[in-house]
Amino acid sequence: MSQGEVLVTGAAGFVGSRLVSKLIEHNRRVIALDCFLPNLYSSEIKRARWREFNSPLITKLEFDLRTDDFSELKHFDISTIINQAALPGLASDWSNFAGYYECNLSALNRLLEFAKNLNLHSFIQASTSSVYGISAVGEEEQNLNPTSPYGVSKLAAEKLLLAYQTWFDVPVKILRYFSVYGPKQRPDMAYSKIIEALISGKTFTIFGDGEQRRSNTYIDDVVNATILAETKLPIGEVVNICGDETISLKESIELLENVSGKKLNVLYIEARNGDQKITSGANSKAKQILGWATSTNIRDGLSRQYAAHDSP
Repeated sequence: MSQGEVLVTGAAGFVGSRLVSKLIEHNRRVIALDCFLPNLYSSEIKRARWREFNSPLITKLEFDLRTDDFSELKHFDISTIINQAALPGLASDWSNFAGYYECNLSALNRLLEFAKNLNLHSFIQASTSSVYGISAVGEEEQNLNPTSPYGVSKLAAEKLLLAYQTWFDVPVKILRYFSVYGPKQRPDMAYSKIIEALISGKTFTIFGDGEQRRSNTYIDDVVNATILAETKLPIGEVVNICGDETISLKESIELLENVSGKKLNVLYIEARNGDQKITSGANSKAKQILGWATSTNIRDGLSRQYAAHDSP
């Protein structure tokens, strides 16, 4: 495998920042890009992660994939691109689809136009279980029926990537992440909100009955799978990256109450249209092809996330 530089987009995000740190531990040279979008949470959280990158192996560039000039990047010896940049979130407000289009499709198109002229080993795309829709249960061959603006944009992104593979031989590899959690999880995500409510005494809002279930995937397991994909995942493959367990929202709350020794104040309101009812992905393909295995069960993972949030 070529040991050229790894270009990581969305490098100050939850997964991106941990990925950059792990690549540096592996003695890889990294070009880290981010534009610090404040859409879902304060950009200062991302900038704080950014400031922690201080290795001589990393080049940090504040760069907006939607608008900035890719000629800035032409002098790097890039062998792999890992595209973590995206506007995430499962809001069902379709009137705001433009943001998902610009961040998850238009920006990707510009990145692919740059990538098609490189001698790449891998173009790894972070996709999502949201491409499956309300129920994401089973193997990669299940129906793709996204029901949120985010899911629709990410499925379109997958199709765009595979078109560039066909037309321009871009070495595309697609990883569908399922409910990533762990220390430094985005503050807009459920477990972060539950932990914050437990610590502060504020109320946590449950949309629906709390029986919605998730295949949670610990952050380090996601990062390890992503790094393995560079050398082990064949071009054109699509794999689920998901934990071995599923847990309901109610069960996760009970677990975190036990970890914290606190009782959560809960408000139940009507379920939101488009929210996934269950994700229970099969990960046998990732295990077989990547030689990957999950390392952290949900109790240990949530305990670590709580401890990290509660520490000064």
